[in-house]
Amino acid sequence: MINYNHSTMPSENRTTLLYARIAVNVPHVQGIFDYHLPEETQDNFKLGQLVEVPFGRQSVQGVIIEFPEKPAVTQTKAIQKILDPTPVVTPEQIQLAQYIARETLSPLGVTLQAMVPAGLSVQSDSTYRLTDESEILLEEGQPLLPEPSPSQSRLLDLLVKRGPLRGRQIDRALPQKNWRKTAGSLTRRGIIKSQSTLADPSVKPKYERRLQFTGDLDSAREQMDDLARKGYPEALARRQRALQLIMDQPEPVPLSGIYDKTGANLNDLKILIQRELAVIIEVPVLRDPLANLVVTPQSAPNLTPGQKEVWQLILEGFQSNSSKPYLLHGVTGSGKTEIYLRAVEETIAAGKQAIIMVPEIALTPQTVTRFMSRFPDRVGVLHSELSPGERYDTWRLARHGALDIVVGPRSAIFTPFPDLGLIVVDECHDDSYYQGDISPRYHALHTAIYYAKVSSAVCILGSATPDVTGRYQGERGNWNYLALPERILAHRESIQVQLNQAAHDPTFSRYQ
Repeated sequence: MINYNHSTMPSENRTTLLYARIAVNVPHVQGIFDYHLPEETQDNFKLGQLVEVPFGRQSVQGVIIEFPEKPAVTQTKAIQKILDPTPVVTPEQIQLAQYIARETLSPLGVTLQAMVPAGLSVQSDSTYRLTDESEILLEEGQPLLPEPSPSQSRLLDLLVKRGPLRGRQIDRALPQKNWRKTAGSLTRRGIIKSQSTLADPSVKPKYERRLQFTGDLDSAREQMDDLARKGYPEALARRQRALQLIMDQPEPVPLSGIYDKTGANLNDLKILIQRELAVIIEVPVLRDPLANLVVTPQSAPNLTPGQKEVWQLILEGFQSNSSKPYLLHGVTGSGKTEIYLRAVEETIAAGKQAIIMVPEIALTPQTVTRFMSRFPDRVGVLHSELSPGERYDTWRLARHGALDIVVGPRSAIFTPFPDLGLIVVDECHDDSYYQGDISPRYHALHTAIYYAKVSSAVCILGSATPDVTGRYQGERGNWNYLALPERILAHRESIQVQLNQAAHDPTFSRYQ
């Protein structure tokens, strides 16, 4: 049994922690491995952190899944460094990853890495470069090989031209070429050499450089006419405009905005800095795919008698922490979404967060619009059509509890909310909830039910046409079966208005 308690252990008691159990990010590697914590940084380690560890001759990424009292082996290697001080997965997600690994026979490391944003999860690579002897031959104008083959010439020419390259960089430069066999031959002959390397994550927080006024207003006005040498009226005018702009703004101004509005350049700004009138600062910038979405706020409609009956039963589940999922069988237009919205409202009132899953990315805009109309500035979206930066920033907001709701297709189930209270799987019968093309090959429906159970969250499975399995689980009492057999015209008309708004919004143009 894995011990999760150390993730919240007080620092004065954590000095007894000597070892960490790691699931490494190495394809096709089953099992987990024990490492010891460097003595000087023992108190910095937490459950769920992303770390760099030695693995054979490589340095690889891994996730801390346990702090065992004793290692499973007599000799252990030290963790090399912490890649992210904030855990990338929660204790409940570690349990979820173990469940998926068991059910799908997938490596635990691969399952955990599926929960980490693309770009933050990095696999080990090798860096190739010319040997010192080859460099000397080139300086003397001598050939590296008397009669190189075409494949040898391509690889050597690339390394001579571009210098040391990682394997994945060579893959892009020499597509559809079996260069690795050639590299092995050149390595054995001492012409090139390779070294294991772990590239830095390709996604990271974005920062924008801004200029902030730091001087005294009276002093700044006195210096207005003395910002350039005599005979340079254009430079003086640029600097005056730039200084006046930042004096008029209560917040730091982006450098790009200063350049556009005043015609000033970086040298002009350096003069202001030298005069102690301004300072350049870096401000974190959020890449929010919903930033420009305009949604009309909507109030909650009155529930129909059928909705009231269904909602009362689900509300009892919130109050009793029932682990049984709710199968909500409602025809199209019956008001299932309003039940979801009420459940989200109840979840937020309890200080918890909600995951709303839709079967396809194309359905995400209408769902986001509905939820944003009721919960402005509290909704995020996660799916593969977003840029890596957008996915990373939304994931970070969710990890820190700065979002209450995340909407998305099956991968949204891996949102690392700190206190998950609700999972909704809309159109739960849809085949797209099964990922069968890449590992881990999981079914998001079963994953959602298990994740809700270990998180003590409510799980609602909505469908207009439940499949045989769903009906069977409901009839056997394994799931709570609820029905909304009647359509509601008013709800359908409201949805159409919001769909028309979304169709003309540039935020969702990528789906059209």
